[in-house]
Amino acid sequence: MTFDFTLNFDMLDNLTSLTLRVTGQTDTTIPKAINSPADWSEAEKAAGNVLAGDRTWTWPIVATPTQPALGSILVDVDGNLWTILSLTKQPIVNTWSARCRNLLVVYGLNNLATVLKATYRTSASGEAVATWATLIAGVAAHFQPESTDTQLLADAEWSKATYNVYLGSDIFSTSTPEASLASADYRLVDSTGRHYRITQYQRADRIDALPIAVCVLITEGSEGGAIDRISSSSGS
Repeated sequence: MTFDFTLNFDMLDNLTSLTLRVTGQTDTTIPKAINSPADWSEAEKAAGNVLAGDRTWTWPIVATPTQPALGSILVDVDGNLWTILSLTKQPIVNTWSARCRNLLVVYGLNNLATVLKATYRTSASGEAVATWATLIAGVAAHFQPESTDTQLLADAEWSKATYNVYLGSDIFSTSTPEASLASADYRLVDSTGRHYRITQYQRADRIDALPIAVCVLITEGSEGGAIDRISSSSGS
């Protein structure tokens, strides 16, 4: 005989609601779920700024009869996103048990990035002039300094600062080739207004990882500043 634990689930302490988010489907509300305390550890070599939290969520099968795909997201009442890494059906008690991971940067991604894209027109002198427009705004991010190099342009010396920018989600369509994202057509702007040229874009190769944009800080003037010209000419 199968015991239907669903009938007694309402009697448990510390129940909370969840939202199940599956790509290409309408969000599903899970009225009652229970979780284990999160176990925090460093996910990347970023001085403790990129943390991975593992947690097990359990809820009645009746709330989501179709098994959620791995990589689906559980959103808790605080808005935290938990990626499902593994899922176990507990037929004895009629519940799903999901081991999930929440990637946080300094417990909540300490910056917001804006993605800019260039469109071009030809000036009277025949030069291509870029106009920058917002493509995506409000992307949770962490700007992690990686290295600073010295470069020369004519008789001037400039510092080129490279950053790894950890992003809370993939900021581009998966149909967009990664090589084109590292062209001169895209910029990131942090919450303080500093501009960065994207030199490399790495989509997460695992469901428990974050995408990374490798960027160069533009330190002089606007997008056409000297540092940007150096970076573009070096192809780095």
